[in-house]
Amino acid sequence: MITKPKNALSNSGTISAAIKAIATALTVALCLSIASIALADPCGMVPPIYTGNQSPITRIGLQKTYVFHKDGVETFVIRPGFSGKVDTFGMLIPFPNPPELRKVADNTFEQIANAVDPPEVVVDLRIRQQFLMKSSVAPMSAVEGRGLSFDDSKKLTVLKEEAVGMYEVAVLQAGSAEVLKKWMDKNGYQYPDGMDKVTNDYVDLGWCFVAVKTKVGQKGGVDPKPGQRRVKPELPQGSVFDGNVQGMGFRFKSDQLVVPMRLSAFNEGELRNVVYLLTDSPKKIRAIPEEYVVRQVSGKQLFDNVSNPLPLRIIGGTEKDIPQHQRQSLGKRRDPAPKNGVAKDLFASDLLAVSTGDLSLEHEEEEKELLQIGEHFGLRGEALDKEYSSALADARKKTTSQGLEMLKGMTLTVVDGDFPREVIAKDNLTFVDYSMPRSRNNNISYDANKFGPGTKKEGVLKLGSIDWSDVDQQIVGQHRQVQFGLYSMMGFGMLGMLGTLVYRRPSLGSKAAILAAVAIGILAGTAMANEPVATAQDNDLIAKLENSKTAKGAIESIVSLSKESEDNREKMIKDLLGVAKTDESLTKRGWAIAALGAIGGQDVDEYLLDLHADTNLQTADKSQQQVVRTWAAAARVANTRTVNGLIEKASLIQTFPALGRPIGIRIVEKMTSDSESADPEKVMAVTQKVPQLQTALAPMIIAFGPEKLAGVMLTAKDQNVRRIAAGYMGSVAQQGGAADVAKVVNSQLAFDSSAKAVPWSEGPLFVPGIQWSKEDATGLVANLIRWNLWCDINGKTQEQQQIHNNIRSLGLARAAGYQSPGWNNGNCVSWLQSWGKVVGKTGIEEILQEQNVLGGGKYDVALSGLK
Repeated sequence: MITKPKNALSNSGTISAAIKAIATALTVALCLSIASIALADPCGMVPPIYTGNQSPITRIGLQKTYVFHKDGVETFVIRPGFSGKVDTFGMLIPFPNPPELRKVADNTFEQIANAVDPPEVVVDLRIRQQFLMKSSVAPMSAVEGRGLSFDDSKKLTVLKEEAVGMYEVAVLQAGSAEVLKKWMDKNGYQYPDGMDKVTNDYVDLGWCFVAVKTKVGQKGGVDPKPGQRRVKPELPQGSVFDGNVQGMGFRFKSDQLVVPMRLSAFNEGELRNVVYLLTDSPKKIRAIPEEYVVRQVSGKQLFDNVSNPLPLRIIGGTEKDIPQHQRQSLGKRRDPAPKNGVAKDLFASDLLAVSTGDLSLEHEEEEKELLQIGEHFGLRGEALDKEYSSALADARKKTTSQGLEMLKGMTLTVVDGDFPREVIAKDNLTFVDYSMPRSRNNNISYDANKFGPGTKKEGVLKLGSIDWSDVDQQIVGQHRQVQFGLYSMMGFGMLGMLGTLVYRRPSLGSKAAILAAVAIGILAGTAMANEPVATAQDNDLIAKLENSKTAKGAIESIVSLSKESEDNREKMIKDLLGVAKTDESLTKRGWAIAALGAIGGQDVDEYLLDLHADTNLQTADKSQQQVVRTWAAAARVANTRTVNGLIEKASLIQTFPALGRPIGIRIVEKMTSDSESADPEKVMAVTQKVPQLQTALAPMIIAFGPEKLAGVMLTAKDQNVRRIAAGYMGSVAQQGGAADVAKVVNSQLAFDSSAKAVPWSEGPLFVPGIQWSKEDATGLVANLIRWNLWCDINGKTQEQQQIHNNIRSLGLARAAGYQSPGWNNGNCVSWLQSWGKVVGKTGIEEILQEQNVLGGGKYDVALSGLK
């Protein structure tokens, strides 16, 4: 089930926004080109930059679950969808036996769906040179704590703790619901009311619990440093998030196939579940209607789906009509690996675990080590996942080749439906054999990529590979009788030419081969002669960098040793560089780079620069090279002491995309270390100066809340920063905080007849383009109409134009009920007349009287025709 810290709702006044960016193309273009925009009146309504939802932790969307069971081994994979603060997310999951844990790819469930219904490659011959690839669209896609055991009449034991990607995980054996609740309270979780009976049922069965917490709290000044007098961990927390967190896999021993979903019944939100069940035979869930079984795919078909080329649909002809230049690209386009290769690896890994008896495979353990190194440097996200996936590709390929053949004896069952809450709460999900009717078992009745009915498609569908030589022979056969004479003459002529080439080519080839071999030998000899010799193997401390369990302690000792003398320091740096550059263990290279970063210094920074700039770095394969270089760049970021230095290193993001997150976090840390809180204007100015950091800094900017964002929107010296602040205000509103945003905006723009200047003086006026309620829109326009009159009276023509640019908004006009002039200019009197149709003659008289211009003046004209 999804759980959260007890204080998750305590800061209800703080509006945060989501870290995912799904802004419209117009918004993106606007934000990215702000620096180059130069308009006469650069103000007006600004659309939101990011979207999401402000709410407590609530389960949302489809809950997708992958379950594997064979010969007493079970795997349970989830990637929860939820709405709430990402840094307060947690899970509590019961298991019959302690599981082995691993991170799974974020697109795992999309790829499983593609394994059920492989996406088609479409060639439409009706439109010349047009290729269409139809594929599913992935659904939208975290508080540090350590598990503590303590004495109790029925004690709780922490069986295991480890970090897996963005999560801190503890495997717990609890003696009662009460002791589990006590542990959760002590470690910051909220134990849901009414869950005691279910928890005690699991306790009586001897089950264990896996507690999962996200790691997003920035450490900042939490670690005391020499001369530091106080500690301030209160950096802006993570934002509200509406989507899916990192996927997790649990593999454990279980004689009976069982899915522990009882605790999920205590989550708020919908309970629609999609379960992908890979078992020896087709199944259904007991106590769940059999109609919820929507697809069943045999292991043989599943094997073909993930191994064979993607289906080819040809519209307006057949394969014989596909031009040669299009044929050449079809091989790559039909490669199944990018579409369902993750599912293929998942299936094979589980089957291999059954075969070997190992709950955790070697490459799965290595991936966790790489994730630990990444977290050490603050690296996280899709870019890093891709690098790690590439680095482990060979190991995964070996696993796949060993385990995939067993897939042919399995069946994948897909169950989709709104599971009754009372059924889930009553018992774990168990299964019985069931074969669904053939009439429903197709992608027209249920398309796995659409989570609903599919559609019939035109054209000819081709499965498997195509023998193009056979296709060409058919084409030749059709024309042979017509052009037999011509082809015969051409054939004999070409044979003569080919005969000459074939006769002479071997001698040329032999000479070339000899020369190539000599060149390779020379180059290899040179490379061996110049290869640096690492002395790290003779150093016990460096030997402990092999894994995370010993590496962190070893790094502390290495740093201490290097401080004892300059000779020690130089030797340690030399040995660590040897490991970082040449060691066969990728994990060891990563921790060696972490140790170099911990030693620090200008010389180390230059060594690390050389390392991440080396595009010919020696690695087991090319894909590992980028991982090592990314770590080296991240170590330099970790040692950068100034904001300007971090901004300069932002240029590295283009080469190493994963650096965006640590650079963004470090910038806010440095800004915060010098004052009680980071200056939101300065943070937004950084995104203006370095657009690459916009995504990384977005959660921190939104976490400032509407009050501070409004202050920047109205008073920042840089007009583009004002615009950015208005965009983030709109984002806060989009996350469910529209009422709070409107309240703040109206408060900041409240009219003051005794004012000496407008609230947004010395810069343009931007207002967030949100979904204004009628009441809030009326209040905003009432204030701006008054300011418009004040500007007219005081000769503030520029400010008056800025007001016009905002209140001409069609959305605002619809909400408040007045007529907007659109792009046409409107003078003060015309705006008073327009507003008078909403508030009446009395309302306009109050406005005029408020500023002492009622009676006999030019503004009285606005009263004519009003009632």
